[in-house]
Amino acid sequence: MIDYLRSTHYRPSIKKRIELQPGSWIRCEKPNDSEKDRLIELGVDRDILLDALDPHEIPRVELEEGQTYFITRLPDTDDEFNDFTTPVLFLLGQRYIITVSRDNLTRLWQPFIERTHAPTTQKTKFFMLMMEAITRQYQTRVASINRQMRATTSNVQNLTSKDIMKLTEYERKLNDYLDALQPTNTAIEKMLSGRVLKLYEDDRDLVEDLSIELEQLIARCKSLLRTITNVRDSYRAVMDTRLNETIRLLTVITVALTIPTMIAGLFGMNVPVPGAEDPLMFWKITIVSIVAACALGGFFLRKR
Repeated sequence: MIDYLRSTHYRPSIKKRIELQPGSWIRCEKPNDSEKDRLIELGVDRDILLDALDPHEIPRVELEEGQTYFITRLPDTDDEFNDFTTPVLFLLGQRYIITVSRDNLTRLWQPFIERTHAPTTQKTKFFMLMMEAITRQYQTRVASINRQMRATTSNVQNLTSKDIMKLTEYERKLNDYLDALQPTNTAIEKMLSGRVLKLYEDDRDLVEDLSIELEQLIARCKSLLRTITNVRDSYRAVMDTRLNETIRLLTVITVALTIPTMIAGLFGMNVPVPGAEDPLMFWKITIVSIVAACALGGFFLRKR
């Protein structure tokens, strides 16, 4: 799918266009072979285009033939080849700004189109607004994970194996986010040097603000990962304590029943024993066994 969208300083609402005009935003998602050829005709480097469609491509920024290529990753996707992020390519060319993705990004771009009033003709500023939209996606996801983790870990004593599995899933997701955010922030900082993209003063402020937001996201993800590690260690300690208590109780019961078992074994032998003629001997032995078991069990429990 390829759409042509455009807005100007006088008409800042982003609208679809039938004809491609200079200063347009070319949005391409899930391109087929003919659409790939069309993108190459528009000036997209073939190798970088194929890299951007690789589900495992890492974020980076490159300058090729006067055009800036920026690859980042978007959080949460339905792509079966990805875990929790999908690659997105931005091309800031001489005449157009182009976005290419292997996944359908309507969930990202539709709200962006409806809420954003900025000219696509100002490519650098428009690109920064797009990156802010992606950053907000990460912020929303990380905040959601934080809330779910708080609900799950409110009481370590009541944690179950299902809760630990949830935490493991959150950990995988946060690690995937970090794998995308850290190189993205590195690429953004590289842009501040001005070697890969010409920045005006206002643009530089936008890039710096974006870099700060990414650093805060990275720090938040690392903090949540530490929390997961601490909760898992606490859960392991609680489980070990419970296991030790169970083993201790079973050991006390086993030792307490040793004397009654020995008495029952002696009087159960098929040989004459003292008191065999006494009709109350069974109850006497039973009482002695119970008293001995209780006394021995109480002694060990008191001594822990």
